[in-house]
Amino acid sequence: MHHLWKKGLALALIFCVSVSGVGCSGNKKDKKKEPAATEDVSSEKVTELPKVEAGGKGKDKSDVPLVVACDAFEKQFNPFSDKNKADQKAVNLTQLHLLTFDREGAVVKHAIQGEKRRFNGETFYYEGPANIKIRRDHDEDTTSYIITLRKDLTFSDGSPVTVDDVIFSMYAFADSSYQGAETFGQLPIIGLEKYRGTSGKDKGKSALDIDGIEKVTDYKVKVTVRGYDRDALTALNIPVCSLQFYGNKKEFNVLAGSFGFKKGDISSLVKKKNAPFGAGPYQYIKYEKGIVYYEANEKYYRGCPETAFVQLKEVAGSSDVQKLEALTNGDFDVVDMSASNSVIDIITEENSSGKLTGRVYGGKLWDGDYYHYIGMNAEKVCVDGKADSTRSKNMRKAFAVLFSCNRSNMVELSQKGAAVIDYPASQISWSVPQAEDEEYEQAYNKDVDGNVVYNSNMSVDERAQAACKAALGYLKKAGFKVKKGVITEVPENTRKKYIIYIPSDAQQQGMLTIARNARKLFKQLGLKLELKEGCSQKKLEKHLQQGTAQIWCGKAETSVNGDMYAMYHSRLQKDKTAGSRNYFRIQDSDLDDYIEDSMKAVKLKKSISLYAQSYDKILDWAVEVPVYQERNLTIFSTARVNLETVAQDISPYYDWMQDIQLVEMK
Repeated sequence: MHHLWKKGLALALIFCVSVSGVGCSGNKKDKKKEPAATEDVSSEKVTELPKVEAGGKGKDKSDVPLVVACDAFEKQFNPFSDKNKADQKAVNLTQLHLLTFDREGAVVKHAIQGEKRRFNGETFYYEGPANIKIRRDHDEDTTSYIITLRKDLTFSDGSPVTVDDVIFSMYAFADSSYQGAETFGQLPIIGLEKYRGTSGKDKGKSALDIDGIEKVTDYKVKVTVRGYDRDALTALNIPVCSLQFYGNKKEFNVLAGSFGFKKGDISSLVKKKNAPFGAGPYQYIKYEKGIVYYEANEKYYRGCPETAFVQLKEVAGSSDVQKLEALTNGDFDVVDMSASNSVIDIITEENSSGKLTGRVYGGKLWDGDYYHYIGMNAEKVCVDGKADSTRSKNMRKAFAVLFSCNRSNMVELSQKGAAVIDYPASQISWSVPQAEDEEYEQAYNKDVDGNVVYNSNMSVDERAQAACKAALGYLKKAGFKVKKGVITEVPENTRKKYIIYIPSDAQQQGMLTIARNARKLFKQLGLKLELKEGCSQKKLEKHLQQGTAQIWCGKAETSVNGDMYAMYHSRLQKDKTAGSRNYFRIQDSDLDDYIEDSMKAVKLKKSISLYAQSYDKILDWAVEVPVYQERNLTIFSTARVNLETVAQDISPYYDWMQDIQLVEMK
C-alpha cells in the first residue's frame, strides 16, 4: 500500500532501533519512545524487549499501541513469499490491494468516486484505490478487466503508485517460480502459457510478454482472460507492490518484454522478506521475539491512521480461555476465535450485561468458513422411484418442514454463536436475499396452500405440532393415506423408514438435537427415522459419493460465489467436474441453465436474479434444509479500544482491519 523505501532507509528500519517520526500533522516531532512490548502469552518466561524509538506521535495521537493477537508467524514478511495467515496479516498492514469489495463480497466498481451499499439494514460507504470495468466478448469468449488507478496514490516514502507497479506485481505473481498464496497466476490470461513456454506444440518456446496484460496509460491496465469466471475478481485483487523497492526499475521496459526481475526466478524479489513495504495504512518497523512493530503511514490515501503504533503479537499455543484472560490482563487488545459456547458464556458473564459487548469485552460476530444443512438424496427419498416427480418433492417438503421447524431453538441451545440460515449459502453473500428484503422467506415455513406454518411467538411444542399438520398436508399430496393425523398407507414402492447419518463432529453443533427432535415427529406421523449417530466423516463421504445415504447432516464451504456448479449441476459426460458433489442427485435442466448462465453473467443484478431462480429450484426439490452458519468472534478490549471507531457489521469479506486507520485507543 505504500511506495519504495531507499535502500539506506530500508536497512535502517530493519537493523536499527531508531526510525524517523510518524508525524501525521506534517510537522516534525520530537522522538518518542514506543511503549515496551506486552508480555507474550505463548511463553512462560517474560523477556523485556528493547525500547524502539518510533517518535512523532502526530497531532493529538496517542503513543499507546494497538496490539493485535495472531497465530504463529513463519516470518515470510514479503508479499511475494507469504503463505500462512499470520504472515499475510503482517504483510497486508503495509499493502494496498487493487480492488475493493463490500460486506457481501461484491466488487465495488467505482471505488475511486466511492459507492454506498446497503447491508444488514444499514448504509455503508466504500472507497478504494481503483475502478474496474468488465467487458465480455461473447464472440471471442474472452473477458477484459479494465482497471483504473487513482492518480494521488503514493507509497509510504511519498513516491507515486502507477500502473508500472501494478504490471510489475502482476508479472511477479504470474511467474512460473511464484509459490505464494495469490491466485493471479492461475487465471486463464491470454498468452500466459505461451509466456511461460508451456503452450502445447510451442512447448519450450516462450513469448516476451503476456498478451492479456496490457498497459493502456500510466494509470490504466487491461487484463484479458479466456471465458468468464466471477472468482477471477478475487484473483485480480493483488497487492500493488513497489517496482522500485522490490524489483529493478532499470530492468523494467514493457515494450522490450522486461518487467523488473529475471523471468522464471523471483528470488530477487523475496530477499527483503522481513521488510514488507507498500502503500498501506502502516509502515513496518521490525520483527522481534514474536512481535511485529508498525508505525502509521502519514501518506496513506484514506488519511493518516488515528493510532500511531500497531503491534502484531504471536499467541500460538494458547487456548481460547487463555486468550480471553490475556486480553483482560492487557497483553493485547484484539483477538479472533471461534464463537464457541464456552467463549460466549465467559464474555457475557464478565460483561455483566449478558451481551457480547460490555464493560470488559467488545465482541463482534462474523461468518465462518462453513454452513450446516440436512441433505436428502432425491433418488432415495422419493415416491415410486421418481426423484423429480411432484409427489416426491411434496414428500421431501413434508420431511423438510419437520426438520426445520425448531432449527432456531435447537441451534440457540447448542451453538449460541451460530446464525440460523434460510438459503443454502452464506447468509451474507451478495447472492442471498437479506432479512430486510421483500423476497426473503424462511426455509420450509409454508404449507401446501402457501400459508405460514409457524412464527417466533409459538412455543417449541406449538411449532412442532404446526409442522406436523403442514407435513401431513404435503404427504397427502404425495399420495400417502392419512387417518386421524397418522399415516395408514404409503404409495407403492415408497419407504416408510428412513436413515439419517450424523457425523461425530455434529454432535456438539445442534444437528444431533434437531435430528432427535425430528425422529419424534416422524414417529408421531407413523413414519420411522433411524439415527446413525457418530459415524466418521470419511464413512459418510463414501456413502455420499456412492449415493447410498438417504438423509444426512452435512456442511459446505461459504465461499462468496458459492459452488453451485459442483453441488447442484447434473453430471454430464462431457464435463467430469460437473456435479462432482451433487450428493442430492438433482437432475434439473432448468437449474443447470441457471447455474451456467450465472457463471457467465457479468452484471451483478443479472447474477442475483439467476441465483434467486437457482435457490428457488433447489428449495423446490426439497433436498437441502439450511440449518446454521458457523461464526467467529473478533474480541476487543473495551477498556482500551474505542469501539465506536471500529468498523461495524464486519464480515468475512470486510473485516475491521479494512478501516484500521479509523481505530482509536482510549
